[in-house]
Amino acid sequence: MADLSGPELLLAGTYAAIGVGAAVRPDLVPALFGGTAGTPEARTEVRAVYAGIPLALAASVVRAATAPPARRNGVLTVVRDASAGMALARLGGAVLARRLRPWPTGAFLALEAGLAVAASRARGG
Repeated sequence: MADLSGPELLLAGTYAAIGVGAAVRPDLVPALFGGTAGTPEARTEVRAVYAGIPLALAASVVRAATAPPARRNGVLTVVRDASAGMALARLGGAVLARRLRPWPTGAFLALEAGLAVAASRARGG
């Protein structure tokens, strides 16, 4: 097993939990935001994006823990930037909508920003 730092454990664990949750219950993802995934195609799309990408990020963090430093830092940079990008896009959407509710939008914005900080700390920056 890879020797993961605390921030790496947080990153891998959080993204794995998000991915597994979306894979097992894809209907819950849009339901959090007042939507539905009422067709098999919609649930497959949720699984592809909201399960596939987080699971890939989690696996990348775990695999990078045993990689040479340059590769490890590269993976953590991508995870940091992806997490920050999600937070910024969510904030931008809230600004355009002129509404930022604490749940669920604010909570996910805080989670994504926190994951970006964790990835930055994991890479030593």
